Amino acid sequence: MTKNHKQTVIVIFIVLAYIILNILSLNFCYFWDNIQQVSKEAHWYYLTNFKSLLMPAQDSGAEIVATGYHPPLMGIMTAALWKVFGYHLWVSHVFSLCWFFVLIYNLRAIVNRFFNQNLALWVLAIVLLESTLLTQFVIASPDLILFAAFILSLRAIIERKSILLTIGIFFLCTINMRGIFVGSALFISHLYYIYSDKQSFSKSSIKVIFPYLPTFIVLFSYFSFYLVSHGWFFRNSTYSEHYSLPTSPFRIIKHIAEFGLRSVENGRIVIWIASIITTYLGWKNRKQLSAETKFLILFFAIITSIYIVFVFITQMPFSARYFMPQFFVLTILTILGLRTHLKQLHLKYAIILIFVFELSGNLWIYPDKIAISWDCTLAHLPYYELRKDCLSYIDKNKIDNKEVSGGFCLYGNRQFVELDNVGKTISSNTNNKYFIYSNISNLDDDFVDELRDKKSWTELKVFKKGFVEMIIYKRIPSQTKN
Repeated sequence: MTKNHKQTVIVIFIVLAYIILNILSLNFCYFWDNIQQVSKEAHWYYLTNFKSLLMPAQDSGAEIVATGYHPPLMGIMTAALWKVFGYHLWVSHVFSLCWFFVLIYNLRAIVNRFFNQNLALWVLAIVLLESTLLTQFVIASPDLILFAAFILSLRAIIERKSILLTIGIFFLCTINMRGIFVGSALFISHLYYIYSDKQSFSKSSIKVIFPYLPTFIVLFSYFSFYLVSHGWFFRNSTYSEHYSLPTSPFRIIKHIAEFGLRSVENGRIVIWIASIITTYLGWKNRKQLSAETKFLILFFAIITSIYIVFVFITQMPFSARYFMPQFFVLTILTILGLRTHLKQLHLKYAIILIFVFELSGNLWIYPDKIAISWDCTLAHLPYYELRKDCLSYIDKNKIDNKEVSGGFCLYGNRQFVELDNVGKTISSNTNNKYFIYSNISNLDDDFVDELRDKKSWTELKVFKKGFVEMIIYKRIPSQTKN
């Protein structure tokens, strides 16, 4: 078998793995932040027949409100797909499969540019079978589109394809606010990349701006319209605390620790260790790096610096999915460094070690009182079955939904999560008679301790599978609050 045929076989295997995952997840309900950014925002456009670009503001008291700082493209696209193909969960999952094909096509082009055929197939497997990316695909997350658009844009920059870059940047920057950060870092790095080619800089520097202009105009128009109509994004918003200054030095230290954990979790720690080693070994020869490598290094430095700044000026919780673009670039740079400094046999062992650690990402489960990015690991998969069993138990036993509360992912209008059970709502008010606990929700430690206090609550029904558990608690009558 030739090397080209061998890579084709690996690509087919990866594609089949994604298609199987897609079939298995076709009827998975919306999960984690997708409930707001995909489903709820799509419902606004779907139910109102796109009567307005802007959704109600956070302080409007409406059931569906805008995040505001995230451009509404994801909601608009999802609602349009519902209008065309029907109001079904599978629509979002098939849409994600379409973006996966965009991703793998452009990713293969980038990887083949940096590595020989044999090493390229290992890099493809490492990137595409990484737990965070796999999970974004399974949950039909906007971050899969963000990553696919980033890869498309990256390829367009390297191959100098202006039209392709215009398309990639548009989807990258209009899918959510993090995409705007990535797009800004790409733009600055792109200018440097062109500047490093002395012969073409004078002719190309102005042309670099053109592919970014349409997206800039769209975003400027949207944010201006939003701010004039609704005011500041976080005014009386549920997200206000996330974007406020840290309350103490201890909070900053805790935030630094969280940033570090989310950066290296799910098996990524090996890439980080290897990157530190290769940076040390290659520092003396840094002037010999190619323009493309310097371009990637600059992008990584800029986008990572943006998040480091957020550590000190916000209380924004981090997730491993936030770092997919820079982690991809770090992976490419690290394997390039390993190829330079390791013998062929040692390189093979290092690549296998990285691959095994990446696959282990779905097994990174922490003790109860350490929050887990469940939207970045396939370990969350039992949640969908347990949720269905739990809510079916409540319905079959004629427990009034108005008396039931739940944690994150469980509270709210069930229609927005399931596209079914219209009018049934689970409260977030912990004073209700019943509470649905799940380790998926990452509840406050104090409240978890209260639930386990048998003087206050009793277990009504337990559902457990794999790493996920769901428990219906019933408040002890004497503890019922007014």
